[in-house]
Amino acid sequence: MKLRTAVRSLAPLLAGVLLAACGTLQAYDGARLAPGDRAVVHSDPAVSAGLPVEVILRKVDDYDVPITKTKVELRPGQHHFIVDCHVRAAGSVTRFALDLVVEAGKSYRLVADATARGCDGVKLR
Repeated sequence: MKLRTAVRSLAPLLAGVLLAACGTLQAYDGARLAPGDRAVVHSDPAVSAGLPVEVILRKVDDYDVPITKTKVELRPGQHHFIVDCHVRAAGSVTRFALDLVVEAGKSYRLVADATARGCDGVKLR
């Protein structure tokens, strides 16, 4: 019975942590741009080659991306990304530096090219 009580008391905390992990970072100075004037890049966990893979966005230009943020809003143009690719089955984490161009009004996803041995690359789709 104590376990059930503990789980019930921790449920709101767990829900809060999960919601916080879905946050968005505004990676530019000034007021928030309208949706048609900014680009959004997502770095969510996914499956590649049947394996769970995490693409973790660490830095965009001069902005460190907190672990609680899975999306960044950017001005259109070229940006420098630092991305970690974690393939749990392989126990590997590979870091990539990417220079990518994003367009206003578009939404992108960072996608891993992974195998059971590890991550071979990350692309923007």
